[in-house]
Amino acid sequence: MRPYFWVINMQKPDYEIGIVSFVNVLLKKFGSGLLHENYKTMHEILAPEIDEADKVIVIIIDSLGYNKFLKLNKKINFEKFLKLSSVFPTTTVSAITSYMTGLTPQEHGLLGYIQFLQEIGTILNMIDFSYPGMSNVSYDTLIKRKIKRLPNVFQNIKKEGNYAGILTGSNIANSGLSFLIQKDANVLTYYTLGDMFALIEKNLQREFKGVLFVYYGMLDGLGHKKGPDSHSYEKEAEYLLKELKELIGRYKNKNTKVFITADHGMVQIPRENNVYIGDEVRKFLRLPPTGEMRMMYLYLKSNKKKQLKEFFTEKFEGRFDLIDSREALSEGYFGIGKLHPETINRIGDLVLVSKQDYAFTYLYTGGEDKLQGMHGSLTDDELYVPLIII
Repeated sequence: MRPYFWVINMQKPDYEIGIVSFVNVLLKKFGSGLLHENYKTMHEILAPEIDEADKVIVIIIDSLGYNKFLKLNKKINFEKFLKLSSVFPTTTVSAITSYMTGLTPQEHGLLGYIQFLQEIGTILNMIDFSYPGMSNVSYDTLIKRKIKRLPNVFQNIKKEGNYAGILTGSNIANSGLSFLIQKDANVLTYYTLGDMFALIEKNLQREFKGVLFVYYGMLDGLGHKKGPDSHSYEKEAEYLLKELKELIGRYKNKNTKVFITADHGMVQIPRENNVYIGDEVRKFLRLPPTGEMRMMYLYLKSNKKKQLKEFFTEKFEGRFDLIDSREALSEGYFGIGKLHPETINRIGDLVLVSKQDYAFTYLYTGGEDKLQGMHGSLTDDELYVPLIII
């Protein structure tokens, strides 16, 4: 009999029509074949779009959700686009890794912004390999010795003699996450938005056979600071999309196909709905929570499940769902395929998933910011992203 506090009423990612299956379509054309043979629906949809193309450019705009895109597109008028599902959790570490590997989160094992790494016995920020809230305390050297780099799409595509590259910000080209997921890629960097546009234009003109990914992360940073419903976020996203539409349109031809997409969306969080938590929760746990502010992996002390549920229900009823981590795994929240050897160790005992526009900020150091925009959970605004086809 399932304990009364486990709930399975959360929306699931649709991996059949999602970012993982999209990447698998590219691998079937340019690489050594599908990593997921059962993702056939997306292939049937997109194969005709890239059938004549030797060159594919995939522009990933971090945090541009599908619903936000629909609002902006009333002014921009992209004609052809699909609604794609992101992965769970809806966060850059997990979703960008799925783009760069063609694997689901349970396969690649990068399962959140903050993650427990049993291999070195600590929790880390998976972007820069620092302890949460202490960017000056880096485990970079240790991680690079202990953690295996993931097989990726660049290797897969290059194995067939095709080009495989990524254009990314100069400030993150050598980040910890990039180290793990971009081995053997042709890495190009830009310094400003204008520089990115110039390099996209250069690659639209250049002849090559294969795939170039382009990653733009500044919109996500702006969304965290001011929120996705802010005027600033919407003006930035509108300007970016308008410029890309005009630029790509100048070089449109049957030999080149461009996709504009995203890794996840974002939710505006009212300050009163974001709760600081610390020692009052830590007493139930053997490790600090990992994951995100809108989804957390909880590593429980022995016999503390009931007490933890009672604490959250008494203080924050209606703001969250709790699910046993292994049940979330078996129910398919983290995807399909062979588990990464460390997946079980990285998802804790329970997964806390925020509802609606609520969030929990855990005090790792006491200096944490209250962000205006967040993601990680399973609302429509976080889970669904556009796939614009040009």
